[in-house]
Amino acid sequence: MTEPLIVVPLDGSELSEGALPYAVALAKATGARLLLVTTWAGADGELLAALPDVTKDLSQRATQYYQEYLAGVAERTKAKGIEVETSVCIGHAADEVLRVLAERDPRLLVMATHGRSGLSRWLYGSVAGELVREAPVPTLAVGPRVLEAQAGDASIHRILVPLDGSPLSEAALPPAIELAQKLGASMTLAQVIQIAAQAFAFGVPEAYIPEIDQKMVEAAEAYLKRVVDGLRTKVPVDTVVLRGAPADALLSLVDAQQIDLVVMASRSRAGLARAFLGSVADRMLQGAAPVLLIRPEE
Repeated sequence: MTEPLIVVPLDGSELSEGALPYAVALAKATGARLLLVTTWAGADGELLAALPDVTKDLSQRATQYYQEYLAGVAERTKAKGIEVETSVCIGHAADEVLRVLAERDPRLLVMATHGRSGLSRWLYGSVAGELVREAPVPTLAVGPRVLEAQAGDASIHRILVPLDGSPLSEAALPPAIELAQKLGASMTLAQVIQIAAQAFAFGVPEAYIPEIDQKMVEAAEAYLKRVVDGLRTKVPVDTVVLRGAPADALLSLVDAQQIDLVVMASRSRAGLARAFLGSVADRMLQGAAPVLLIRPEE
């Protein structure tokens, strides 16, 4: 049986390599091998036509440079007991990575949301943003706070799964449980509710607000209990009901409980492309834990 494959795009920067500790941790836990991929744009068409010999030499030198770069990273990674292969592609970075994903059908894409351009350039419109929106496989995105703090090996002991009561959000549960079992991690299931004054746009009598708040909390607690009862797993699972804006509440929980990994479902690729900016998933990438995005159709 062929080992599952994890693809890790790199651009030659230390920031992009910040995703490697997580790829290694997951590869060890799941018995996967890694495919390290880097791309370069290739020679300009006009230059190729005008100076074919020069551009041929440039292409050979660039390919050799990136092959040697990936070979060095691969050797360091193999020293951790992981099987590693490499691939140098020529073309638009996101397109080439998507092509590799389509051809190799990996189990997971693991990537840093920032690379050579640095932390001053945020995700929107970048290669990472395009891959998060378009990748046809579950994607572990390692955001800027994690990249800045990452040092040494990655340890995953606490996994957070945000739920909103929908079947879509619950699609994150099976992969989260599988990872928790293989990593020996615990899980926290969280649901965020608004306070009554925010939830009812046209207002309610003040006398009813505390009662409505309490009923909303009780309903959320009952929902989370039903979910836990249906999991049938030996993984330690606790639950928490949060109040306020979903992304803010979840980011605070990540900090307070020192969450190591967030596993959450997102819309289909088409839906995510339309709703990505400003979404909860997008905001979570700014937190202190990497985010594994699961799409139900995957």
